[in-house]
Amino acid sequence: MRVEDNMVIIGKKSIPEYVLDVILKFNEGYDEVVIVGRGQMISKAVDVYNALKSRLADSLQLVSVKIDSEIGRNNRLIPFIEIRVKRTI
Repeated sequence: MRVEDNMVIIGKKSIPEYVLDVILKFNEGYDEVVIVGRGQMISKAVDVYNALKSRLADSLQLVSVKIDSEIGRNNRLIPFIEIRVKRTI
């Protein structure tokens, strides 16, 4: 998976910080933002989407969800989720 400028990769920050990161990406002019969670951060990525949805309500549209795995270090499969969202206003 390539890292793109419109991605917010979920890690150790709090959920509200990631919600703000997504909103800032929209304010920078991106039409779509991709929320990415790998491994144990998959559930946190879903939590970020849910928090974003309740904050932006009808002005947020879910474009797509991709669930897959990639080969990481030591040839181990690492699952990931990509949640692509779009601001409608």
